[in-house]
Amino acid sequence: MWNRARVRTTSLQALGQLARLSRRYKIEKIQRLSANFEKACWRSVRCAEERAYHQKYAFLRHCVNVINARRGEAKELVIPLENTASQIAKQYNGHNANMLIKKTNAKIESLFSELPPCLNHLSAKRPITTDKATIIDICINNGLSQHESQKAVINVTEIAKLEQVQPTKQQWDIQSKSYWT
Repeated sequence: MWNRARVRTTSLQALGQLARLSRRYKIEKIQRLSANFEKACWRSVRCAEERAYHQKYAFLRHCVNVINARRGEAKELVIPLENTASQIAKQYNGHNANMLIKKTNAKIESLFSELPPCLNHLSAKRPITTDKATIIDICINNGLSQHESQKAVINVTEIAKLEQVQPTKQQWDIQSKSYWT
């Protein structure tokens, strides 16, 4: 009898099979249990559908933020970037590699300290992401204004440039000055 109740199907089909067998053999306890489990299964289905809905909603909200950021690029006030990386590379004269490395590290640390708390995870991430839409989306989701998120994008871009130009002392000594300018 119980061998017939083992069904290799979905949980709702298995519970339906159990309910039919319990009605056939007049087993009331199994009927009540299968009815209760069937309700729980429907609850899990509903929860899964709600979770999928929320994931789709979050993705659509992210897409809208990306589109708005791209549209706003032409309209917004463009803040000029200070190009510290090229300035540091131009200062190299063959003997000041240690000083320039320290200066670069200090500038990177000061830029990391100016980042908002929602972007603190970037300090451990190498190479650093410079996708403007992603950074703005993170900032806006954490309640920062458009201006604060633009400043964060500028800082992250400058950090990425400084990390590209920041060589070790041996690289400064080996490479010629014309390579870095």
